[in-house]
Amino acid sequence: MAIMALEKDFCPFYRIILIIHPPTFVKRSIDMEIIALRIPEFIEPDGLELLMNKVSEKKRDKLSKYRRKEDLYRSLLGELLVRVTACQYIGCKNEAIRFVYNRYGKPFLAEYPSFSFNLSHSGSWAVIIWDHRQQALGVDVEEIKPIHMEIAERFFADTEYRDLVIKQGKDQLEYFFRLWTLKESYVKAMGKGLSIPFNDFSLVQKGDNEWFSPEADRFHFKSFKADDRHSLSACAETEDIPDQFKFMSFPALCRILEEI
Repeated sequence: MAIMALEKDFCPFYRIILIIHPPTFVKRSIDMEIIALRIPEFIEPDGLELLMNKVSEKKRDKLSKYRRKEDLYRSLLGELLVRVTACQYIGCKNEAIRFVYNRYGKPFLAEYPSFSFNLSHSGSWAVIIWDHRQQALGVDVEEIKPIHMEIAERFFADTEYRDLVIKQGKDQLEYFFRLWTLKESYVKAMGKGLSIPFNDFSLVQKGDNEWFSPEADRFHFKSFKADDRHSLSACAETEDIPDQFKFMSFPALCRILEEI
């Protein structure tokens, strides 16, 4: 049964009326999901403190160094998105979530290595891709902003740059960020940081959302628009990348945090 209540009655982080189903913390049969969380413009100070208490002391120390609240919100809510997603699938409590990192800084869950995930945040969004099968995954979201074409000439493969320069205006800008997020998603899936040059591999469009890389042919790629101002792409070793991403609201995130 759905629950209708004032958000303040069960979630001290946000103040709106919400209809939401209560979470059930059991392992699900879903193979792969992409979940996107819209970052709120403002969080009440008391609510922010409660949210900060849901992450580790080390993470809180790092967050305290941010000067811009927008950067703090994205980093904090991005990690909380990982935590609630993992807890819902694994069936564990938040306190059981502990991150470890490879030599390039890519995070993994220490006690649950088969839970593969990757996180990205930019502009108004935080996005996670996850799978219960242990595989390489990557996701990237970027706010679409004006750029200098010299960036594309420097970082893109020759074929990509040629495809880009024949486009004009808004189409060119959106195409640039589709390519950029696709490349970022692959580099993040590989988990080797900036040691993989962007122009070492190329992307070729197969359909509206599907892409292919001749140099990275064991991977599959999809690109989306999170909204009119954000580009989103995902990369995985298996071909069942979802055709759509799922939306999680900030109040829903808070509701789940109350349960875990």
